[in-house]
Amino acid sequence: MGLPNAGVPLSLDDIQDEFGGSNPIGLSEYFSAASGVPASGNPISVSDFYGTANTVTFSYEIIGGGGGGGYGLEDGYGSTARAGSGGTSSITGSGMTTVTASGGQGGRHAVISWDTGVGSKGGDSYYGVGPGQTANGVAGASAVSTHYGAGGSGGGGDSPNKFDSSGGKGEGGDAATRQTGTRTVTSGTTITITIGAAGAGGTGGNHAGGNGAAGYARITVGGNVYPFTSSGTLTLSS
Repeated sequence: MGLPNAGVPLSLDDIQDEFGGSNPIGLSEYFSAASGVPASGNPISVSDFYGTANTVTFSYEIIGGGGGGGYGLEDGYGSTARAGSGGTSSITGSGMTTVTASGGQGGRHAVISWDTGVGSKGGDSYYGVGPGQTANGVAGASAVSTHYGAGGSGGGGDSPNKFDSSGGKGEGGDAATRQTGTRTVTSGTTITITIGAAGAGGTGGNHAGGNGAAGYARITVGGNVYPFTSSGTLTLSS
């Protein structure tokens, strides 16, 4: 909650309620307890605690969900329509700036020439590669689940012959955005971690695109590491 600013009565009990400690209360327990409070060996007084708060600083890494691969066709080519994009991952909490990591865009359907593999591969993420280029006549592969944020590969196309025309391959889904950094919150704050869903591969053609991999987050505070592969909450205390 934090202590009041100057001009409001402030007691040793108020300081203990904010920062914890033992009885009998002594200011020597609270050297360097917050920004602006003197370090050990320097004079310290109750007035040094006006406007201070017991805070916790944590570090984070977070990535959104990978995009799904576009579907492939036996005959013909697609347009600008896309497979499902990955969901956005986020960290929110009272008194802090929200952290967001965007999901990867889904691949376009049947836009890649049947005689090339370039473009059908799923996007590589920080945590692992996306699935490889797709052969004709088969579905695209889904990203490995622990390759958080990677894209799925596009579905295969079809070569031409005297009985039919060629069909386009699907485009691979893009990898998601990853963010890292630190945030500081008041002790006792509960943060909410939302993990972006994997983008779904396209299914409207002859050869489905592969799914992307879902997002991921990791919170580190006080030497403890908290990984999140699904959405959840974490209460941060000093």
